[in-house]
Amino acid sequence: MKLPGKQTAFLIASLLCVVPLGYAQPENTPDSTATDVDSVSTSENTPDAPREPVHILHIEHPVPLARIEQGKTGSLSAQFAVAQSGSEDDGNGVYADLSPEQQAYLQRLEDIDNFDQIVEELEIQGGAWSLQIAEELNSLGELLQAQGHYEKSIEIFDRAVHINRVNNGLFSPTQVPLIQKIVRANMALGQWQQADEREQYAFYVQTRAYRIDDPRMIDVFGRLARWNIATFYRGVDADPGPRLYQTYMLYRTAAQSVGAHFGTRDPRYVALLRDTAAAADMLDRFSLEGVNVGTRMNPDLRMVSEFAGGSTHPQGRDNGGEQALKEIIDFYNAPERLPSDDNLMNRARAMAELGDWYLIRDRRQAAMQTYKDAYDQLAAAPNGEALLPQVFGEIAFLPTYASFDEQRKEAYGVGPDTGARMGYVDLAFDVSQYGRLSNFEVLAMEPADAERADIQVISAVRSTLVRPKIVDGETTKSEVERYRFSFWY
Repeated sequence: MKLPGKQTAFLIASLLCVVPLGYAQPENTPDSTATDVDSVSTSENTPDAPREPVHILHIEHPVPLARIEQGKTGSLSAQFAVAQSGSEDDGNGVYADLSPEQQAYLQRLEDIDNFDQIVEELEIQGGAWSLQIAEELNSLGELLQAQGHYEKSIEIFDRAVHINRVNNGLFSPTQVPLIQKIVRANMALGQWQQADEREQYAFYVQTRAYRIDDPRMIDVFGRLARWNIATFYRGVDADPGPRLYQTYMLYRTAAQSVGAHFGTRDPRYVALLRDTAAAADMLDRFSLEGVNVGTRMNPDLRMVSEFAGGSTHPQGRDNGGEQALKEIIDFYNAPERLPSDDNLMNRARAMAELGDWYLIRDRRQAAMQTYKDAYDQLAAAPNGEALLPQVFGEIAFLPTYASFDEQRKEAYGVGPDTGARMGYVDLAFDVSQYGRLSNFEVLAMEPADAERADIQVISAVRSTLVRPKIVDGETTKSEVERYRFSFWY
């Protein structure tokens, strides 16, 4: 099945929207450290010597303390436990998962001063351009990466890519896994600009190998979109607008392609619509003022807007995300869907997320009306009284439709296997009728000597909005909300 011409143009436009720029860290992130936090209660600590303040890289989604106290989640998350246990390196991690043969091979590499000797041996055995030598080079590159020799692994993978092109053609998709391994090596070396160029080239190769409306492109769209989000958080671009616009188009076209090829019942459909809304939200909030996507004042963007139909409207900034959220509501309103409790709650959540979109944009009247509609529809269900607290009984941190935490952690290099550490701050705070937070109080912190970690967490949290609790269809203020904020540093 072919996509309509306008959808195809959307995709092709994303190819033209790859602009190497740089980008300063967005405001209101955990990296912004406030020094004037009001109403913060902490225990006095008088260390013998001054300590260096920790630098928080990422804050996980907060968890209500009530759930932890009721045993519905562990006192420490699984990630926290892994991060803490993995913070001490025993020196054997590189070799722990390798077979004896691989360990012997690695030892052999360490004993050879001239790296080219290995390649020469392989050439003698299989010929300089045989696919067998490409396979051997791939294995050699993987072992080098396992050993931490990333620059050498790039040399090896580059040669394997070249041999692959000679045998399979310039735009063969079989070279893409090799290119992606080079990307990982570039990332390990902190070479994000080079990694971005490789990732964009891999996307280009696949657009030449497959038709734009080929269903295999769905995963290709998703991969480049996720990569774009990671590079946004890494700060590769001076103006993130073009990249975020491309990301929005990639997710939108992927969702449309899933619907066209597999139907809207495919579980990927709603997930991709949520990603579309999240990308549109980021485009709206983080693009630089004065260079809105689609304007003819910016030569880097002019070609994109013209290729997408000549419109100068900043597509994706407002209507794109709103439309995606409305399509999710339509999905749950479809007549063929059974009126189960799960579907009713999912529909109410989808409507509430549209209200969240309005609240973030300070469209309070539209937000309050949408929340009320969602509440009233769920309340009218046969089991509505039992379902309402599950959807509206807790505050919700906005944006609720965002799902890019993994990309942010990738950008900052945090995770159980990165050597980064994890801690948490338990906070109490009040929430206004319109989702503003105030009156912060620190209840607990781990590790206890994480200097200024509480200040950094509060600085990040106070600038966010939440969806307040909804009672009788109306948002209501609440006091002493208690949440745990786990963080990486």
